[in-house]
Amino acid sequence: MTSWAVLDEELTRWTESGRTVTLWWRDDDAVAPSAALDRMLDLSARHAVPLSLAVIPAHVDRALLPAVNGCPELAVLTHGHAHVNNAPPEAKKCEFPDTADPALVNRTFRDGRHRLAELFGSTAQPIFVPPWNRLPDRWLPDLTDAGYAGLSRFGPRPRTDGGLHQVNTHVDPIFWRGKKEFLGLEASLLALTGHLWDRRNGHCDPHEPTGLLSHHLVQDEATWHFLAELFERMAGRDGVTWLPARGLFDHTGGRHV
Repeated sequence: MTSWAVLDEELTRWTESGRTVTLWWRDDDAVAPSAALDRMLDLSARHAVPLSLAVIPAHVDRALLPAVNGCPELAVLTHGHAHVNNAPPEAKKCEFPDTADPALVNRTFRDGRHRLAELFGSTAQPIFVPPWNRLPDRWLPDLTDAGYAGLSRFGPRPRTDGGLHQVNTHVDPIFWRGKKEFLGLEASLLALTGHLWDRRNGHCDPHEPTGLLSHHLVQDEATWHFLAELFERMAGRDGVTWLPARGLFDHTGGRHV
């Protein structure tokens, strides 16, 4: 079974090789203040882990401003536009499928970025996070044209970024096919140690920070406990760094090779 000891061993391998383990944290679907969001922000502050909050532009509430402004290292990312499924029947959920109107897609990309920039100022980073982590590559030039500097999906990023810098997430501790409950310690740690092992051994881009994905609005207590224990264990390790989104999506932070 995969356990915390396996993660400790992988971290030790990184230390022995003189390399720093780089990670980052993205939380999706924020729109308004809530007890769950307060808990997430407290978790970030208590463990000094920078949080990147993916906010849905079409549904964002101005009441979210005080919570965001109270967290200096927090970054706001653009999470689609309305987080609606526009995919054809039987296709996987996607807000911007291949069949979408190009002019509408381009305009929607711009509107979302402008909306969050108006609300959150420099806290809003020009980074696009597609709902369900799905965005056809055909829209990457449109993101660039709309002023985005980066993209975050799920899984190891491609070796070439198509002109738009990508830093993805790789560990999602929620079991979405069930009751949105905790995926389990073994499966969650397998995803984490697996990406670290692949980076260390050159099976994926070694410079892409390992990304943790959370969803504060739907997490059960077991998932909250996992996050807290992960942050606590990582805090006691030398050679482990949690990176903020600010600067992460240029070619000096999390750079491509």
